[in-house]
Amino acid sequence: MSEQTLSDAVGIDRTAVEALARASIRTLKELTAADPEAAAMASGIPAERIREWQEKARRAGARPGPSPVAKGWMVGVIGVIAAIMLGSILMAVGSRRLENAERIRATAESKLMVAVSFAAGDAIEQVRQARLALHNENWGNAQRVLSSVEDKVTLIEQVAPESKRKEASELRTLMGDLQSAVNAQSGEASQKLDALEAALDKLKEAG
Repeated sequence: MSEQTLSDAVGIDRTAVEALARASIRTLKELTAADPEAAAMASGIPAERIREWQEKARRAGARPGPSPVAKGWMVGVIGVIAAIMLGSILMAVGSRRLENAERIRATAESKLMVAVSFAAGDAIEQVRQARLALHNENWGNAQRVLSSVEDKVTLIEQVAPESKRKEASELRTLMGDLQSAVNAQSGEASQKLDALEAALDKLKEAG
């Protein structure tokens, strides 16, 4: 879906496509990940129109790429893993290599869980913002906030250690159910939001 043009997938005319390009929006992923107000200032297109296009793109199956915050987390986590791997190579030499390897494995899992815990904590704060939007029946704002929550869920999936892979997978399922309920403006959205927050809180505490 992300390979389709904005015109084909969302029905944006050529003039608007050129205006969006000035705001560095050329793909469906870039459109769904963009901040409507910032994109409006850069392109001259009303923010409300950009939100409408974002919603069409999401209904068509487009998914935003990771936010700069998520990318920053990934860079930090990758750095930690690289350092641990280098330490593993150096420490594995000698008669105590098995003991050292186990210690390094445990250290790596601990550090990854710290990253998972921080990401879950950030996601919980955004979930609470989404809850307030749902309470005010501001479905559009709830959708935008949940897009940021999804970035954190993606990050958790990518860095969760083996012992937490199942919980990370369940988190993705809960996230999808919640987004579907919010997109449909369903009365079950609040209940599904509670389930997602509970799962995030469990991962936060595990770190």
